[in-house]
Amino acid sequence: MAGFKVMSWNVENLFQPGGEVSPGKVMQVSEYEAKLEYLTGVISDVAPDVLALQELGGDEAAVEKSLTDLSNRLPDGYPHLAMSNHPDGRSIRVAFLSKQPIVERDDVVAFADGELSQVANWASRPPVKRLGRGALRIDVEPAQGVRVRLVTLHLKSKLITYLSNGDFTRFSPTDENERAIGAGLALLRRTAEAATVRIYLNDLMTAGGGVHTVVLGDLNDEPKAATSQLLVGPEEKDVTSQDKGDTARLHNLMAALPRRGGMENDKWFLPEGERFTRIYEGQGELIDHIYVSKGLLGETKDLKADQWRVREVRSLVDGIRGESVGNNAGARVGKEQPDHAPVYASFDL
Repeated sequence: MAGFKVMSWNVENLFQPGGEVSPGKVMQVSEYEAKLEYLTGVISDVAPDVLALQELGGDEAAVEKSLTDLSNRLPDGYPHLAMSNHPDGRSIRVAFLSKQPIVERDDVVAFADGELSQVANWASRPPVKRLGRGALRIDVEPAQGVRVRLVTLHLKSKLITYLSNGDFTRFSPTDENERAIGAGLALLRRTAEAATVRIYLNDLMTAGGGVHTVVLGDLNDEPKAATSQLLVGPEEKDVTSQDKGDTARLHNLMAALPRRGGMENDKWFLPEGERFTRIYEGQGELIDHIYVSKGLLGETKDLKADQWRVREVRSLVDGIRGESVGNNAGARVGKEQPDHAPVYASFDL
């Protein structure tokens, strides 16, 4: 039986040397080389078939160079790459490296039509109509007759920036009203982004065709947050039973999967000591996720017997222990070690 492994990592400000990571701070050659060396070591140990990356910086040529530099250092070779064509205002975008050829790709950028086609912004700014960082979908065929659709995304950060002299240059509000408005607007944007990706997948997943779906990336929210739950789809009460929602539903491998008998019977794949992916203000938070469609969990009859296609799910938290981050985004410029733990999952196809 063929195996398949996916990995996701927010690599935190992977810019080319000379790239402006934050105002007045650029990536140095030594910093870039050290970061690539660190990333290469971890990725080589995991050896995923497909690697999803978030927070690559620069224009298209710079990001392609970073991806190529990383690929060339990896022993197994990742000759196939794809990057989002729609970065955010800091030139940050998502991307993929793959061992298998990419047979299809698509950018997810504009908010879904209808009620969420635009969301409120600060009064001096027009409404927001697109994902801050475009999501990216690729399809690969890791085994004969097996197709996997993968989407990587990097949703709106919980770090709030406030207008100062017409630009977003402050991280501290002037008063409680401004703080509440800033947090509310950020939540609206993150919600619209999650809903857009969910709506994008609805037609693809319900069309059938036996294509597996994997959604992975930095959601900037915990598994039980409303934005994270939006991506799951129809509510699931027992993952080992079959129902009409299975065709559209996603299952978060970083969280407990519900089984009959109550919470004590939930199925966990992620080890208890690894249930966080970043340390913020001294507290671990689980904000990087891997969602999969039902077919990657297994056949219903096998799930009832506690037999799963999921081999392993990990969050490699040893690399971030002691790396607590705060609201000063410039404080970590030049760090070789990203502030997020990489996550991965492997399957029997």
